[in-house]
Amino acid sequence: MTMRAVTIALYILSTIACVPEIQPRLYMGRLPPRVHVNLAGTFTLSAAGELALALADPCTDRIPPKNWETATSWHCDRSLLNRINVVAETPWGKQVPGEWLDGKHLVFHIDWKLSGLDPLDADVPAMVARPWMISGTTWTPSADETRQILTLLGAPTEAEIVSGGPLPDLEVTRFDIDGDTLHAGGESTLTVQITNHGPGTAYRVATTVRSGIMSLHGRRAEFGTIQPGTQKLRRIRLLLLPSETSPDTMLVLLFDEGNGFSRPSVSRRVPIAPPAIAPVLAVHCSIPGRSKERPELDAGEQVVVHCLVENTGTGAANVVLETSLAGAKPAASVAKHVAPQEDTSFNITIAVPRELAIDSTVDIAIVAVDRQFARSANTRIAGVIRKPKLCAAGQLTHTAYRAKLAELRAAMAAGNLTQEQFDRYDVELVTCLNDAP
Repeated sequence: MTMRAVTIALYILSTIACVPEIQPRLYMGRLPPRVHVNLAGTFTLSAAGELALALADPCTDRIPPKNWETATSWHCDRSLLNRINVVAETPWGKQVPGEWLDGKHLVFHIDWKLSGLDPLDADVPAMVARPWMISGTTWTPSADETRQILTLLGAPTEAEIVSGGPLPDLEVTRFDIDGDTLHAGGESTLTVQITNHGPGTAYRVATTVRSGIMSLHGRRAEFGTIQPGTQKLRRIRLLLLPSETSPDTMLVLLFDEGNGFSRPSVSRRVPIAPPAIAPVLAVHCSIPGRSKERPELDAGEQVVVHCLVENTGTGAANVVLETSLAGAKPAASVAKHVAPQEDTSFNITIAVPRELAIDSTVDIAIVAVDRQFARSANTRIAGVIRKPKLCAAGQLTHTAYRAKLAELRAAMAAGNLTQEQFDRYDVELVTCLNDAP
Protein backbone atom coordinates (compact mmCIF):
# COMPACT_ATOMS: atom_id res chain seq x y z
CA MET A 1 0.00 0.00 0.00
CA THR A 2 1.36 3.41 -0.95
CA MET A 3 1.89 6.20 1.55
CA ARG A 4 -0.97 8.15 -0.06
CA ALA A 5 -3.32 5.19 0.36
CA VAL A 6 -2.32 4.84 4.01
CA THR A 7 -2.97 8.54 4.59
CA ILE A 8 -6.40 8.34 3.01
CA ALA A 9 -7.26 5.24 5.04
CA LEU A 10 -6.21 6.90 8.29
CA TYR A 11 -8.26 10.01 7.42
CA ILE A 12 -11.37 7.89 6.77
CA LEU A 13 -10.91 6.01 10.06
CA SER A 14 -10.43 9.24 12.03
CA THR A 15 -13.54 10.75 10.41
CA ILE A 16 -15.61 7.69 11.27
CA ALA A 17 -14.31 7.80 14.85
CA CYS A 18 -15.53 11.41 15.25
CA VAL A 19 -19.11 10.65 14.22
CA PRO A 20 -21.23 10.29 17.39
CA GLU A 21 -22.89 6.93 17.73
CA ILE A 22 -26.64 7.04 17.24
CA GLN A 23 -28.37 5.16 20.02
CA PRO A 24 -31.04 2.77 18.77
CA ARG A 25 -34.68 3.53 19.49
CA LEU A 26 -36.39 0.26 18.65
CA TYR A 27 -40.03 0.37 17.65
CA MET A 28 -42.30 -0.66 20.54
CA GLY A 29 -45.20 -2.33 18.83
CA ARG A 30 -46.19 -5.25 16.67
CA LEU A 31 -44.16 -5.65 13.49
CA PRO A 32 -44.65 -7.92 10.49
CA PRO A 33 -42.28 -10.93 10.46
CA ARG A 34 -38.61 -10.20 9.63
CA VAL A 35 -39.22 -6.38 9.66
CA HIS A 36 -36.80 -4.20 11.59
CA VAL A 37 -37.59 -0.59 12.58
CA ASN A 38 -35.17 1.70 14.46
CA LEU A 39 -36.86 5.03 15.29
CA ALA A 40 -33.58 6.82 16.04
CA GLY A 41 -33.37 9.87 13.85
CA THR A 42 -33.91 13.61 13.58
CA PHE A 43 -37.12 15.50 14.40
CA THR A 44 -38.09 18.78 12.76
CA LEU A 45 -41.12 21.00 13.29
CA SER A 46 -42.21 22.69 10.07
CA ALA A 47 -43.48 26.24 9.85
CA ALA A 48 -46.97 24.82 9.34
CA GLY A 49 -46.67 22.86 12.59
CA GLU A 50 -46.14 19.35 11.19
CA LEU A 51 -43.71 17.15 13.11
CA ALA A 52 -41.40 15.17 10.81
CA LEU A 53 -39.04 12.31 11.71
CA ALA A 54 -36.17 11.36 9.41
CA LEU A 55 -34.84 7.93 10.43
CA ALA A 56 -31.10 7.31 10.56
CA ASP A 57 -31.74 3.78 9.17
CA PRO A 58 -34.64 2.84 6.90
CA CYS A 59 -37.28 0.29 7.78
CA THR A 60 -35.91 -3.03 6.44
CA ASP A 61 -37.39 -6.35 5.43
CA ARG A 62 -34.94 -9.26 5.44
CA ILE A 63 -35.76 -11.75 2.64
CA PRO A 64 -34.26 -15.16 3.47
CA PRO A 65 -33.12 -17.26 0.48
CA LYS A 66 -32.48 -20.98 0.74
CA ASN A 67 -29.04 -20.20 2.18
CA TRP A 68 -29.63 -17.89 5.19
CA GLU A 69 -26.04 -16.70 5.14
CA THR A 70 -26.67 -14.96 1.85
CA ALA A 71 -29.90 -13.31 3.01
CA THR A 72 -30.44 -9.76 1.79
CA SER A 73 -32.26 -6.77 3.28
CA TRP A 74 -34.71 -4.66 1.36
CA HIS A 75 -36.41 -1.40 2.21
CA CYS A 76 -39.95 -1.92 3.48
CA ASP A 77 -42.49 -1.50 0.70
CA ARG A 78 -45.76 0.39 1.04
CA SER A 79 -47.74 -2.70 2.07
CA LEU A 80 -45.39 -3.27 5.01
CA LEU A 81 -45.24 0.38 6.05
CA ASN A 82 -49.05 0.52 6.22
CA ARG A 83 -48.92 -2.23 8.83
CA ILE A 84 -46.50 -0.36 11.12
CA ASN A 85 -48.43 2.09 13.29
CA VAL A 86 -46.24 4.78 14.80
CA VAL A 87 -48.23 7.00 17.19
CA ALA A 88 -47.18 10.20 18.96
CA GLU A 89 -48.77 10.87 22.34
CA THR A 90 -48.73 14.57 23.30
CA PRO A 91 -48.15 15.80 26.87
CA TRP A 92 -51.82 16.83 27.02
CA GLY A 93 -53.05 13.31 26.21
CA LYS A 94 -53.81 13.50 22.48
CA GLN A 95 -52.71 10.71 20.12
CA VAL A 96 -51.44 11.67 16.67
CA PRO A 97 -50.84 8.83 14.15
CA GLY A 98 -47.73 9.06 12.02
CA GLU A 99 -47.84 8.80 8.24
CA TRP A 100 -45.02 6.96 6.43
CA LEU A 101 -43.80 9.00 3.46
CA ASP A 102 -41.25 6.28 2.64
CA GLY A 103 -39.11 3.80 4.55
CA LYS A 104 -37.07 6.60 6.20
CA HIS A 105 -39.55 9.41 6.73
CA LEU A 106 -42.61 9.87 8.95
CA VAL A 107 -44.82 12.90 9.42
CA PHE A 108 -47.33 13.70 12.17
CA HIS A 109 -50.13 16.03 11.08
CA ILE A 110 -51.23 18.12 14.07
CA ASP A 111 -54.27 20.37 14.08
CA TRP A 112 -53.17 22.85 16.72
CA LYS A 113 -56.53 24.64 16.70
CA LEU A 114 -58.18 21.42 17.86
CA SER A 115 -55.58 20.62 20.49
CA GLY A 116 -57.91 21.58 23.32
CA LEU A 117 -55.24 23.84 24.78
CA ASP A 118 -56.26 27.23 26.10
CA PRO A 119 -53.60 29.75 24.97
CA LEU A 120 -54.43 31.95 27.96
CA ASP A 121 -53.85 29.19 30.50
CA ALA A 122 -50.77 29.92 32.58
CA ASP A 123 -49.85 26.20 32.59
CA VAL A 124 -49.78 25.82 28.80
CA PRO A 125 -46.17 27.07 28.14
CA ALA A 126 -44.77 24.49 30.55
CA MET A 127 -47.04 21.76 29.18
CA VAL A 128 -46.07 22.17 25.52
CA ALA A 129 -42.37 22.00 26.47
CA ARG A 130 -42.69 18.47 27.85
CA PRO A 131 -41.54 15.34 25.93
CA TRP A 132 -43.77 13.48 23.47
CA MET A 133 -43.83 9.66 23.67
CA ILE A 134 -43.61 8.13 20.17
CA SER A 135 -43.81 4.31 19.95
CA GLY A 136 -40.38 3.70 21.45
CA THR A 137 -38.73 7.09 21.04
CA THR A 138 -39.31 10.59 22.41
CA TRP A 139 -39.28 14.14 21.12
CA THR A 140 -38.70 17.11 23.43
CA PRO A 141 -39.35 20.54 21.87
CA SER A 142 -36.48 22.99 22.06
CA ALA A 143 -37.01 26.49 23.47
CA ASP A 144 -37.52 27.84 19.93
CA GLU A 145 -39.93 25.02 19.06
CA THR A 146 -41.86 25.66 22.28
CA ARG A 147 -42.28 29.31 21.28
CA GLN A 148 -43.35 28.18 17.80
CA ILE A 149 -46.00 25.86 19.26
CA LEU A 150 -47.39 28.69 21.38
CA THR A 151 -47.59 30.79 18.22
CA LEU A 152 -49.28 27.91 16.33
CA LEU A 153 -51.93 27.73 19.04
CA GLY A 154 -52.76 31.21 17.85
CA ALA A 155 -54.54 34.19 19.28
CA PRO A 156 -57.62 32.93 21.05
CA THR A 157 -60.81 33.08 19.00
CA GLU A 158 -62.51 33.93 22.27
CA ALA A 159 -61.19 37.47 21.84
CA GLU A 160 -64.33 38.09 19.76
CA ILE A 161 -67.31 39.64 21.53
CA VAL A 162 -70.96 38.86 20.83
CA SER A 163 -73.31 41.52 22.15
CA GLY A 164 -76.84 40.98 23.34
CA GLY A 165 -78.51 37.78 24.48
CA PRO A 166 -78.67 36.26 27.96
CA LEU A 167 -76.38 37.59 30.64
CA PRO A 168 -73.59 35.60 32.26
CA ASP A 169 -73.43 35.11 36.00
CA LEU A 170 -69.79 34.97 37.09
CA GLU A 171 -68.58 33.83 40.48
CA VAL A 172 -65.09 33.51 41.89
CA THR A 173 -65.13 29.93 43.12
CA ARG A 174 -61.43 29.91 44.10
CA PHE A 175 -59.28 32.75 45.38
CA ASP A 176 -56.47 31.33 47.47
CA ILE A 177 -52.73 31.43 48.09
CA ASP A 178 -50.60 28.30 48.37
CA GLY A 179 -50.25 27.63 52.09
CA ASP A 180 -52.52 30.63 52.84
CA THR A 181 -49.38 32.74 53.44
CA LEU A 182 -47.13 35.02 51.41
CA HIS A 183 -43.41 34.86 52.14
CA ALA A 184 -41.07 37.86 52.14
CA GLY A 185 -38.24 37.15 49.74
CA GLY A 186 -40.13 34.24 48.19
CA GLU A 187 -42.57 33.29 45.47
CA SER A 188 -46.20 32.29 45.97
CA THR A 189 -49.01 31.27 43.63
CA LEU A 190 -52.43 32.91 43.67
CA THR A 191 -55.09 30.61 42.22
CA VAL A 192 -58.23 32.19 40.78
CA GLN A 193 -61.13 30.17 39.39
CA ILE A 194 -64.19 31.76 37.80
CA THR A 195 -67.44 29.89 37.15
CA ASN A 196 -70.24 31.09 34.87
CA HIS A 197 -73.59 30.11 36.43
CA GLY A 198 -75.65 32.20 34.02
CA PRO A 199 -77.36 31.35 30.69
CA GLY A 200 -75.16 33.77 28.72
CA THR A 201 -71.54 33.70 27.61
CA ALA A 202 -68.93 35.96 29.21
CA TYR A 203 -66.32 37.43 26.84
CA ARG A 204 -62.81 38.72 27.40
CA VAL A 205 -62.94 37.99 31.10
CA ALA A 206 -59.92 39.24 33.06
CA THR A 207 -59.04 39.90 36.67
CA THR A 208 -56.60 42.38 38.22
CA VAL A 209 -55.05 42.16 41.67
CA ARG A 210 -54.89 45.30 43.79
CA SER A 211 -52.65 45.55 46.85
CA GLY A 212 -50.88 48.13 48.97
CA ILE A 213 -47.62 46.29 48.20
CA MET A 214 -46.30 47.45 44.82
CA SER A 215 -44.85 44.10 43.74
CA LEU A 216 -48.33 42.57 44.01
CA HIS A 217 -50.33 45.50 42.70
CA GLY A 218 -51.64 45.28 39.13
CA ARG A 219 -51.04 41.56 38.54
CA ARG A 220 -53.47 40.54 35.78
CA ALA A 221 -54.88 37.22 34.55
CA GLU A 222 -56.74 36.67 31.26
CA PHE A 223 -59.59 34.14 31.14
CA GLY A 224 -60.98 34.84 27.66
CA THR A 225 -64.45 33.42 26.97
CA ILE A 226 -66.32 31.49 29.65
CA GLN A 227 -69.31 29.56 28.33
CA PRO A 228 -72.47 29.01 30.42
CA GLY A 229 -72.04 26.24 32.98
CA THR A 230 -68.24 26.14 32.65
CA GLN A 231 -65.32 27.39 34.68
CA LYS A 232 -61.73 28.46 34.08
CA LEU A 233 -58.76 28.53 36.41
CA ARG A 234 -55.68 30.73 36.29
CA ARG A 235 -52.54 30.85 38.43
CA ILE A 236 -50.80 34.16 39.12
CA ARG A 237 -47.18 34.26 40.24
CA LEU A 238 -46.60 36.63 43.16
CA LEU A 239 -43.18 37.80 44.37
CA LEU A 240 -42.29 39.67 47.56
CA LEU A 241 -38.97 41.40 48.19
CA PRO A 242 -36.87 40.22 51.14
CA SER A 243 -37.19 43.75 52.54
CA GLU A 244 -40.98 43.47 52.95
CA THR A 245 -41.82 43.90 56.65
CA SER A 246 -45.63 44.21 56.55
CA PRO A 247 -47.32 41.52 58.68
CA ASP A 248 -50.09 41.07 56.09
CA THR A 249 -51.71 42.61 53.02
CA MET A 250 -55.21 43.03 51.65
CA LEU A 251 -55.64 41.51 48.17
CA VAL A 252 -58.57 42.84 46.13
CA LEU A 253 -59.62 41.12 42.88
CA LEU A 254 -61.31 43.30 40.24
CA PHE A 255 -63.25 42.04 37.16
CA ASP A 256 -63.27 43.00 33.49
CA GLU A 257 -65.70 41.59 30.89
CA GLY A 258 -66.04 42.47 27.21
CA ASN A 259 -69.72 43.42 27.34
CA GLY A 260 -69.34 45.38 30.55
CA PHE A 261 -70.85 42.71 32.78
CA SER A 262 -69.35 43.25 36.21
CA ARG A 263 -69.32 41.62 39.58
CA PRO A 264 -68.45 43.11 42.97
CA SER A 265 -64.77 42.81 43.78
CA VAL A 266 -63.66 40.04 46.09
CA SER A 267 -60.96 40.43 48.71
CA ARG A 268 -59.06 38.64 51.42
CA ARG A 269 -56.36 39.54 53.90
CA VAL A 270 -53.26 37.37 53.57
CA PRO A 271 -50.56 37.09 56.27
CA ILE A 272 -46.93 37.65 55.29
CA ALA A 273 -44.23 35.46 56.82
CA PRO A 274 -40.73 36.89 57.28
CA PRO A 275 -37.92 35.43 55.17
CA ALA A 276 -36.77 32.00 56.24
CA ILE A 277 -33.22 33.35 56.05
CA ALA A 278 -32.75 36.89 57.35
CA PRO A 279 -30.46 38.82 59.68
CA VAL A 280 -31.48 40.07 63.13
CA LEU A 281 -29.36 43.03 64.23
CA ALA A 282 -28.35 44.62 67.52
CA VAL A 283 -25.90 47.50 68.00
CA HIS A 284 -23.91 48.63 71.08
CA CYS A 285 -21.82 51.84 70.99
CA SER A 286 -19.48 53.83 73.23
CA ILE A 287 -16.82 56.52 73.00
CA PRO A 288 -13.46 54.99 73.99
CA GLY A 289 -11.88 56.59 77.04
CA ARG A 290 -15.11 58.28 78.12
CA SER A 291 -17.82 57.34 80.56
CA LYS A 292 -20.36 54.94 79.08
CA GLU A 293 -23.24 56.46 81.04
CA ARG A 294 -22.67 60.16 80.29
CA PRO A 295 -19.51 60.84 78.30
CA GLU A 296 -18.05 64.35 78.47
CA LEU A 297 -17.52 66.01 75.10
CA ASP A 298 -15.93 69.23 73.95
CA ALA A 299 -17.80 71.54 71.62
CA GLY A 300 -16.13 71.47 68.19
CA GLU A 301 -14.07 68.32 68.75
CA GLN A 302 -13.96 65.22 66.55
CA VAL A 303 -14.87 62.09 68.52
CA VAL A 304 -14.56 58.47 67.43
CA VAL A 305 -17.57 56.32 68.27
CA HIS A 306 -16.88 52.59 68.53
CA CYS A 307 -19.79 50.22 67.82
CA LEU A 308 -20.29 46.47 67.87
CA VAL A 309 -23.02 45.13 65.53
CA GLU A 310 -24.37 41.67 66.35
CA ASN A 311 -26.31 39.42 63.94
CA THR A 312 -28.34 36.80 65.79
CA GLY A 313 -30.37 35.87 62.69
CA THR A 314 -30.07 33.08 60.12
CA GLY A 315 -28.89 35.19 57.18
CA ALA A 316 -25.81 37.30 56.53
CA ALA A 317 -26.14 41.09 56.72
CA ASN A 318 -24.46 43.91 54.82
CA VAL A 319 -24.47 46.67 57.42
CA VAL A 320 -23.92 50.42 57.19
CA LEU A 321 -23.64 52.46 60.37
CA GLU A 322 -25.35 55.87 60.24
CA THR A 323 -25.20 58.64 62.86
CA SER A 324 -27.11 61.85 63.44
CA LEU A 325 -26.53 64.69 65.85
CA ALA A 326 -28.49 67.93 66.07
CA GLY A 327 -26.55 70.69 64.34
CA ALA A 328 -23.99 68.31 62.84
CA LYS A 329 -23.67 66.77 59.39
CA PRO A 330 -24.86 63.12 59.34
CA ALA A 331 -22.08 60.55 59.03
CA ALA A 332 -22.07 57.02 57.60
CA SER A 333 -19.56 54.19 57.68
CA VAL A 334 -18.52 51.91 54.87
CA ALA A 335 -20.63 48.74 54.55
CA LYS A 336 -19.40 45.65 56.38
CA HIS A 337 -20.40 41.98 56.21
CA VAL A 338 -21.84 40.54 59.40
CA ALA A 339 -22.23 36.76 59.29
CA PRO A 340 -25.05 34.93 61.09
CA GLN A 341 -24.39 34.43 64.82
CA GLU A 342 -21.34 36.71 64.66
CA ASP A 343 -20.49 40.37 65.34
CA THR A 344 -18.43 43.06 63.59
CA SER A 345 -16.90 46.24 65.00
CA PHE A 346 -17.24 49.72 63.47
CA ASN A 347 -15.50 53.04 64.13
CA ILE A 348 -17.13 56.22 62.96
CA THR A 349 -16.00 59.83 63.50
CA ILE A 350 -18.51 62.47 64.59
CA ALA A 351 -18.00 66.24 64.69
CA VAL A 352 -19.48 67.85 67.80
CA PRO A 353 -20.94 71.28 66.83
CA ARG A 354 -18.87 74.23 68.06
CA GLU A 355 -21.90 76.31 69.01
CA LEU A 356 -23.10 73.91 71.71
CA ALA A 357 -23.20 75.59 75.12
CA ILE A 358 -21.22 74.41 78.11
CA ASP A 359 -23.16 71.89 80.27
CA SER A 360 -25.68 71.26 77.51
CA THR A 361 -26.66 67.69 76.62
CA VAL A 362 -25.88 66.24 73.23
CA ASP A 363 -27.76 63.21 71.89
CA ILE A 364 -25.94 61.03 69.32
CA ALA A 365 -28.25 58.63 67.45
CA ILE A 366 -26.66 55.56 65.80
CA VAL A 367 -28.47 53.18 63.44
CA ALA A 368 -27.15 49.91 61.96
CA VAL A 369 -28.95 49.24 58.67
CA ASP A 370 -29.18 46.29 56.27
CA ARG A 371 -31.09 47.62 53.27
CA GLN A 372 -31.51 44.32 51.41
CA PHE A 373 -33.68 42.88 54.18
CA ALA A 374 -34.80 46.26 55.58
CA ARG A 375 -33.45 45.26 58.97
CA SER A 376 -32.07 47.81 61.45
CA ALA A 377 -31.08 48.35 65.05
CA ASN A 378 -30.43 51.62 66.87
CA THR A 379 -28.94 53.04 70.01
CA ARG A 380 -28.11 56.44 71.51
CA ILE A 381 -25.25 58.08 73.35
CA ALA A 382 -26.21 60.99 75.63
CA GLY A 383 -23.18 63.19 76.30
CA VAL A 384 -22.59 66.50 78.03
CA ILE A 385 -20.55 69.47 76.79
CA ARG A 386 -17.80 70.31 79.30
CA LYS A 387 -15.35 72.51 77.41
CA PRO A 388 -15.74 74.61 74.30
CA LYS A 389 -13.64 74.11 71.23
CA LEU A 390 -14.06 77.46 69.56
CA CYS A 391 -10.72 77.44 67.78
CA ALA A 392 -7.56 75.54 66.95
CA ALA A 393 -4.58 76.14 69.27
CA GLY A 394 -2.11 78.71 67.97
CA GLN A 395 -4.25 79.71 65.01
CA LEU A 396 -6.40 82.56 66.39
CA THR A 397 -5.26 86.11 65.60
CA HIS A 398 -5.69 88.90 68.11
CA THR A 399 -8.12 90.64 65.77
CA ALA A 400 -10.29 87.51 65.54
CA TYR A 401 -10.00 87.09 69.32
CA ARG A 402 -11.39 90.55 69.97
CA ALA A 403 -14.31 89.91 67.58
CA LYS A 404 -15.24 86.60 69.27
CA LEU A 405 -14.89 88.15 72.72
CA ALA A 406 -17.33 90.89 71.72
CA GLU A 407 -19.85 88.23 70.62
CA LEU A 408 -19.50 86.44 73.96
CA ARG A 409 -20.00 89.70 75.93
CA ALA A 410 -23.16 90.40 73.91
CA ALA A 411 -24.44 86.87 74.63
CA MET A 412 -23.78 87.34 78.36
CA ALA A 413 -25.51 90.73 78.33
CA ALA A 414 -28.53 89.12 76.70
CA GLY A 415 -28.64 86.47 79.42
CA ASN A 416 -27.57 83.56 77.20
CA LEU A 417 -24.27 83.01 79.07
CA THR A 418 -23.36 83.02 82.74
CA GLN A 419 -20.17 84.68 83.97
CA GLU A 420 -18.69 81.22 84.62
CA GLN A 421 -19.45 80.06 81.11
CA PHE A 422 -18.10 83.34 79.65
CA ASP A 423 -14.84 82.83 81.53
CA ARG A 424 -14.45 79.24 80.29
CA TYR A 425 -15.00 80.35 76.67
CA ASP A 426 -12.49 83.18 77.15
CA VAL A 427 -9.89 80.70 78.43
CA GLU A 428 -10.41 78.61 75.30
CA LEU A 429 -9.94 81.64 73.02
CA VAL A 430 -6.82 82.86 74.79
CA THR A 431 -5.32 79.36 74.49
CA CYS A 432 -5.81 79.51 70.71
CA LEU A 433 -4.00 82.88 70.26
CA ASN A 434 -0.98 82.86 67.99
CA ASP A 435 2.11 84.95 68.56
CA ALA A 436 1.45 87.44 65.77
CA PRO A 437 0.50 90.99 66.86
